[in-house]
Amino acid sequence: MRRLVGLFGMIVFLASAPLHAQQAPLPTITPPPGLKVTLLVTETQVTGVPDKVFVLLTAEFAPGSTTRRHIHPGDEYGAVVEGAIVTQQAGGEWKTVTAGQSYYIPGGIVHETKNVGDKPARTYNAFVIEKGKPRVIPAE
Repeated sequence: MRRLVGLFGMIVFLASAPLHAQQAPLPTITPPPGLKVTLLVTETQVTGVPDKVFVLLTAEFAPGSTTRRHIHPGDEYGAVVEGAIVTQQAGGEWKTVTAGQSYYIPGGIVHETKNVGDKPARTYNAFVIEKGKPRVIPAE
């Protein structure tokens, strides 16, 4: 009987091993041509908010480059530090943001950012997103 209980315990332990395994890394999306993304702060827990993480990155936009339409599972805060970009939210008007200006995109809003100028543009982008979700989700 002891052997049967021990065997049963071992089976339960081995069957539950996948539940205790480390989570697989989230899928990443390759930036479109002409857009270089550099992560500066990767998924850092937001104090007091267990289901949110903070991400900080810089994005370098070559002339003519675009992010394509996408969403984030949380808020995006951006600041242009070089050049100019245009951004559109939820099919609204295109807005120009130049060096020294900032912008905000609420979570879940379809948006796109482009460099329509003839000089490179660079932004810093901060995100507060849902933990365990990919930072960028392509829009249909």
